[in-house]
Amino acid sequence: MSRQRTINDQIWRSNRLSGCTVEDRYALFYFLTSPFSNVIGAYEIVIRVAASEMGWDPDSQLMPVMRRLIDAGILDFDPQANYIWIKDWWDHNSAKMAVATTLRKKTLEQIAALPQGWRDAYVNDFIDRLPTEDPLRNTVAKALGYGPYRLSTPYAGPDDGRTSIPAEAKDIHRNQSISNGHTPATAYLQGMDRGPGNTTTNTNPIYNPTTTTRTDDGLQYPTALVPAEKLSIQNLLTDVQSVDAQALLDELDGAIKTPGTIRKTKVAYFKGILERHRIGGFVPSAGIPIATERERLAATQDMSRASESAPLSKAESQARLQEIKAQLELHTRMPK
Repeated sequence: MSRQRTINDQIWRSNRLSGCTVEDRYALFYFLTSPFSNVIGAYEIVIRVAASEMGWDPDSQLMPVMRRLIDAGILDFDPQANYIWIKDWWDHNSAKMAVATTLRKKTLEQIAALPQGWRDAYVNDFIDRLPTEDPLRNTVAKALGYGPYRLSTPYAGPDDGRTSIPAEAKDIHRNQSISNGHTPATAYLQGMDRGPGNTTTNTNPIYNPTTTTRTDDGLQYPTALVPAEKLSIQNLLTDVQSVDAQALLDELDGAIKTPGTIRKTKVAYFKGILERHRIGGFVPSAGIPIATERERLAATQDMSRASESAPLSKAESQARLQEIKAQLELHTRMPK
């Protein structure tokens, strides 16, 4: 049976996300609803699988977005354990429900399985999310081996300015993983000038754009690609040499023209041959006729342009005239 995940509609008015790009928000929504996700919002993940489910390339698209969200303090990622922690998970889910009778055992087990470097920071954050003076605070703290929990100030969400916790204490409280080698949580700059009409690009010079499109460099793309497919493939080719890129595009074009070759989507097929190219296992086959025909047409066009642009000398014109006369005489002497 599939599970259901909830996203609080106030996320659209969150100051914390005001500087995020569309790609950043899309990735966050994925992590909040991912099939990898668990009760506590900190779980093991397979980056390649996550990228595939999002329709992205793991290296050129997903990882740059994750780095931005980590820098913003929205996520944390432990590459050794392959664990991700959505810091705002409890803005969308009930911490109290997570330690209710039916879920408490599972919640405590999942917290106990967290990377050691996160444990203190996560437990403190989680307990702060429970209602003030609720006996559950001490119950959970004791169950996790933290003793009595005395902090009675309710947790203030990122958009709640009524918190009585000093800002410095809150930063230390939420970012204890800094001392363990994790990326510091730095909030997005507020009031960022994103440019008129631009809702997808973060203009903060610290960050690189998520989607970088290579210049075509004269590459010939299959005519059967729709604009969105072409853009996705351009993004995948950002670090591929032009000669290799053209060979991969020719292979895709040949596959498109061979019924039954592409079983899923053109972009998925292209990702497959690109992966083989990266590991040195790509051998052109369907693309050879495409490349041959393109080279033949290019040679014909070059000859045509050369003949039009270079006028014949008088001697060359007379020789050409004699050839034409000879061909006409031969034609007239041929039997009917």
